[in-house]
Amino acid sequence: MSTLSATARRVSRELHTCALLLMLGCTVTMLHAQCPSPPYANSNDPNLIFKRPAPPKRAPGQEPLLPEAGFLSNTHYTSQFFGLAFDLPMTVQGHEIMVPVMPEKQHALLMLQYENGERNGYIQVTATDPRPGYEVSTPEKEQEELERWAQNQTAFGGQLQFPVPSFLLRSGHFYSSTRRVGRNYAAQYWVGINNYMVKVMVRTNDKDFLRKAKNLMADAQFYCPQDDGTLINEDGKPVKVEGVPYTGPTVPTFRVNAALRDEPGKNIPHGEMVAGVYRNPEAGLQYRVPRGWDVVAADKSDPPPPQDESTLREYKFLHACSQTLLQIAPRLPAGVKEQQPTPAIVLRALDPACLSMRTATSLTDKRTADEVAASLEQMGEFGEIYSDELRSTHGHLFMIFHGTLATTQRGEDLGQRMSQTIFATRYNKLLLMWSVIAPDAAALAEIPISDILFDGSPAIELRASLPVGK
Repeated sequence: MSTLSATARRVSRELHTCALLLMLGCTVTMLHAQCPSPPYANSNDPNLIFKRPAPPKRAPGQEPLLPEAGFLSNTHYTSQFFGLAFDLPMTVQGHEIMVPVMPEKQHALLMLQYENGERNGYIQVTATDPRPGYEVSTPEKEQEELERWAQNQTAFGGQLQFPVPSFLLRSGHFYSSTRRVGRNYAAQYWVGINNYMVKVMVRTNDKDFLRKAKNLMADAQFYCPQDDGTLINEDGKPVKVEGVPYTGPTVPTFRVNAALRDEPGKNIPHGEMVAGVYRNPEAGLQYRVPRGWDVVAADKSDPPPPQDESTLREYKFLHACSQTLLQIAPRLPAGVKEQQPTPAIVLRALDPACLSMRTATSLTDKRTADEVAASLEQMGEFGEIYSDELRSTHGHLFMIFHGTLATTQRGEDLGQRMSQTIFATRYNKLLLMWSVIAPDAAALAEIPISDILFDGSPAIELRASLPVGK
């Protein structure tokens, strides 16, 4: 029995050594599949683990290259951060969808969806931050983790006691798994890159779409990111990327985290009411309140924070990047109790840079106006937006959004669906928004919005100067 035990221990040690050497060899092979061979690639040292390139460096104070950074054309996606690229199983135009801001260590890279009669499908690309302690890939950390992995194996035929090191998943191709439930298919592809886990999820009830996605993922290309943000192939030649810069279907996680930490919205000037006129000299704005309307206390009008964790993160992000400057409602006659629902006008200031929000720049920029509408709807506090349009007056471009807003009073479970029109214009690096709210469309049309005055421009009467369509 003792001889057999000694033999088993010797075999186990030999297996551990072989596994270590094989894994070291695999690490070199995996690196060479994506990046040019380093000058020491032919080294005979079995303990040498080649360091993979780190994400491109940035100057102090400059935003780092984000995991969401990429390029997108109508048919092709390239990740600038992870150095991977593949053709898409559907066109981008008309199929992009917005998603809520991601949790702290999650990143949304791409989301597309289509419906054609009964057939449907979507593709989602996400990434997860490295495990604690493995945020930076270094030969020393990889050596330590690999040795721990080899030394913690059980005897021949036993179960693994320590998971395969995540950095060894970088193989120059995706691992995959496909499942079927009835007519529905789900295919998942994953690969580890610099200790991040990149996942591609495909769901569909269309066999042709699934087959096309599988073929395209099998042909995915892996490149090597450089310090200047460019990509090179395994021959060391620059890669010509397709499309325009793209940072995913929601605000990049790094920017959300920074906004929640710094709360730049607190720096937006509040302004003040003087003799029926709201004045905000720092923002360069005056707004004459309609006759017979009074200011409503913020603690009385603001909705309570949501309870759901993901929705709460979106709520906190919006409030970290914005300020409610003014809310007004019709003055009630003496002796008349307040009734619900009540018409209201809410003036907000949003920081587009903080929100990573583009705004329209011309009357023909309808696509950007649609994007803003989708972003506002995703944030939850601006209700459902059914349509949008662009109008210009006195050199100021306005985006106008039409929709409804569900309101719930504190202490009540059921809400009222109100009609809403939002007038939004960019001025002094802020997006100023007037939300005009009423119980129904007829009451909405009767609200006197009054006029606004920007520095150096004539007064703008929103209702008269910006006639809106139905």
